Amino acid sequence: MKIENIELDPDKHYLNPVTYVPGHVQGNAGHEDCEQGVIVHINTNTNDQHESIKVLYCKSRTVQLTDPEDLVWG
Repeated sequence: MKIENIELDPDKHYLNPVTYVPGHVQGNAGHEDCEQGVIVHINTNTNDQHESIKVLYCKSRTVQLTDPEDLVWG
């Protein structure tokens, strides 16, 4: 599982900042619909059909499962 071609490591990337970039903003990480957060859990279970990570989002103050393809670093 990767974010921007960097392999995720549960120990190394815990609490690293990320930005959620929804599909409708077409990759514009500066769009007002994007939301910043930090990684709080990386799903390393290879039996899962859909890889995801848990992100604590700053604005909404919620933890949500997020597809790594919708995230960028920072």
